[in-house]
Amino acid sequence: PEGGSIVPLTGHILDPVRGSVVCSGPASILQHVRWFLESGGQHQLPVVRVKNKFASQDSSQYDGYRDLMISVLYTNNKGLRIVGEVQLHDRRMYALKVKMHKLYKVKRATMASNIV
Repeated sequence: PEGGSIVPLTGHILDPVRGSVVCSGPASILQHVRWFLESGGQHQLPVVRVKNKFASQDSSQYDGYRDLMISVLYTNNKGLRIVGEVQLHDRRMYALKVKMHKLYKVKRATMASNIV
């Protein structure tokens, strides 16, 4: 922040709009990544960030789960811009993610009443 201003917590949200693509395997994931990277300007969703959890050497960092996240920048016809996230999942890993979601909620909860 310029001039020592304080950034609100909402300023750290990177994915207010999120979607998932469940792929049939690694080749399909790479095909989708290439589409975003090579045609970003054509579909008005330029890639601004790629986070590849498949490349992580620390399996405990993501509780063993792996996916690839692409942050894209959408600009409407009035110039309003918003960052969205496209999550690319391997089909088998995605099935595991669905089962692990309850544990994820427990891990992220700040108090017991947040676990529902």
